[in-house]
Amino acid sequence: MIISHDRQTLFIGVPKSGSQTARAVLGQIGVDLVGELGRHPTVTEAIGLAEALLPGETIAPTTIYAFWRDPVERFCSAVEFHKRCLPNSLMQLFPDRFVGIKPHPRWFETNPAEVAADLRTLIESIPPLDILAALPPPPVPGGTRQPRGGNLSFYQSQSGWLDDPRMTVLAFADYENNLHKVAARFGWVGSKLEIPKLNSSVGPLPNLTDVEIEEVQKYYS
Repeated sequence: MIISHDRQTLFIGVPKSGSQTARAVLGQIGVDLVGELGRHPTVTEAIGLAEALLPGETIAPTTIYAFWRDPVERFCSAVEFHKRCLPNSLMQLFPDRFVGIKPHPRWFETNPAEVAADLRTLIESIPPLDILAALPPPPVPGGTRQPRGGNLSFYQSQSGWLDDPRMTVLAFADYENNLHKVAARFGWVGSKLEIPKLNSSVGPLPNLTDVEIEEVQKYYS
């Protein structure tokens, strides 16, 4: 997602693994490659974007970083974010449940209180496993990915972004320390690195039962 061409270093943002925070930090010292894909680019896509931005240059990163997050925790974070910020996306997943309910005027909503009470009530009533069951099957290796408009990339398996032999996988559980290491590799100098924590959960994550946890693990296995 962010490349430091002179240092041959690339950071890939895995959805719901602190990617927007990393983008805000590393974008100050690298080149932002998000572009107009409508989703988070993989290594191959990011290199293609870099080649388009830097014509005539050979893009061959020797170091690639990305964060890995526990799949169950990541799923719960995705559900919280989905319900809080993407009300109309849930209407697309469950059209029969939202008959007669007026869509929210904005696709992305940072203030849940702005969502109409009837729409918000329906959103909050949808169990996490109903969302899991409504998702497209995980893509097979080499298959097509979630099309633009679905806004469901934050539920996709992390392997789609991490499956590259040059990848250095960092633990999301130690996010701040690891992001400092990446920033240093990108050439960060100066004062203490400020980490803004964008798109982080503003409330408790869904509390899944053991059965629900098993279903989430099965989906991502």
